[in-house]
Amino acid sequence: MSEPGAETEPQAGNVVDLASVQHSRLRTENARLQATNEALIALARTNLAAQAQTHAAVLAILEADTLGALDRKLAGRVVGALGVDAVRILIEGHQPLKSAQAIHGAAPGLVDLLLGDAAERLGRTDPRFVDALYGPQATRLGSQALCRLETAGHQGVLCLAAREPGAFEPEQSADLVHFLARVLERRLALWLGQG
Repeated sequence: MSEPGAETEPQAGNVVDLASVQHSRLRTENARLQATNEALIALARTNLAAQAQTHAAVLAILEADTLGALDRKLAGRVVGALGVDAVRILIEGHQPLKSAQAIHGAAPGLVDLLLGDAAERLGRTDPRFVDALYGPQATRLGSQALCRLETAGHQGVLCLAAREPGAFEPEQSADLVHFLARVLERRLALWLGQG
């Protein structure tokens, strides 16, 4: 107990340095904003790269002057341009080429088995269908993007597949895959409509 009239010293443990707390909060907020900014820049770069790949693939597709040439471009230049390991188009009830690398016929109902009511499906390859879609390459492929096609009165599916299991994920946007599918529908209609 202190004597009356004696001065008491303030207790250091009860003093809050507001400037230090505010400075710490600002540093944390700045770090969060910087991380968000870096993530947005990385995403924009990834999107631009995907757009450039799709544009290169479309240019290769537009160069094809026959269905056979389109088949070869899909199996070669388009695979390279997109950075995938396999490109397939399967068309129900139609065998467009006798000997094909990328454009194949399919049994009626296959597209609905693969996609149900959906227009697309991205994710891991389905072991039930991977052999039918990709043949000898099937065992190497880990993920795929499937997109519904309709051309010259035939249902079909565009299949892009990659070795990496995470190359195509369900939460990814499929805008560029849809764009590529619409380009292919128009090109295929030039030859399938003649049959």
